[in-house]
Amino acid sequence: MHLYRFPADRQALCASTEDSPGSPYDIGTAKFKELVESGSDGRITVHCYHGDMTTDEIEGTEMVQTGNLEMLWTSMGSLNGFAPITDIMGLPFLFDSPEHLEKCLNSEFGDRILSEISKIDNIEAIAFHQDGWRNITTTGKVIESLDDLKGLKIRSMMSEMLVDMYSALGAVPTSVSYSELFTALQTGLVEAQDNSLTICESDGLDEVLSSACINNLFYAGGVVLVADDWLAGLSEEDQQLIINSAKEAGAYQREWTLENEKNITEQFEKDGWTITYPDDKDAWIDAVQSVYEKYTDLNPQWQELIDMVNEQK
Repeated sequence: MHLYRFPADRQALCASTEDSPGSPYDIGTAKFKELVESGSDGRITVHCYHGDMTTDEIEGTEMVQTGNLEMLWTSMGSLNGFAPITDIMGLPFLFDSPEHLEKCLNSEFGDRILSEISKIDNIEAIAFHQDGWRNITTTGKVIESLDDLKGLKIRSMMSEMLVDMYSALGAVPTSVSYSELFTALQTGLVEAQDNSLTICESDGLDEVLSSACINNLFYAGGVVLVADDWLAGLSEEDQQLIINSAKEAGAYQREWTLENEKNITEQFEKDGWTITYPDDKDAWIDAVQSVYEKYTDLNPQWQELIDMVNEQK
């Protein structure tokens, strides 16, 4: 799927995501397509592919590296094998609020994260997007306080840091692949998971879930990757169009996700879900300090970035 060349000055690029149509990724890439095609007066065409171009985000990243794909909208979590710094984005309660997050993404902190990712061979990280804020949703048990997490069997992504986080909170983390999550919840292998409600709704997980604990436990960020060689081959004007459109589309998607999350929360509550907002957040934050200590010891460079985040509060 390398760059298609059309007669005269017409050209096209492929933008791939791993999520289904209607997901935040779909919203972001659709906005990007609109901005690029409008900004180039139709001279550049963007083809968006959702979940059917690569087997997973790791393969997608490798396709960008080899030049077989011009652009990938991917999660931060899938990049830790390429750029370990991306793990810092998933620290529990790193960002206080969506407003705090936006300040950080548009500060030196955000620039540093993109710069580190751009050290991957033939990869340029040009903008942020997001999976969304992660909150705990359950098949039955209602979570009203930290004490309610004790013994809770929760699905965790295959991340040592998230396993440590849930263990520190008193839950029992179980690594389950996303493709097996619905069945794991249905059979009781796990009784909770942490995707955003937007993802729960778009991927049908709401069919087996009935309760949500809203306290923005951690943030699942995303990044827009392009192939270095491809980007460098464009005119300076087109390079700026691609970069600026990705940044604008990412910001648009993050705002859309917040509004959509609010709407879905209200709808789930009407459908009979129990929605809780724990008022003991300080206890949760205290409980995960061991995670900060472990990972800043392992990654001393993280402390400077955490300080940058705290300066934006």
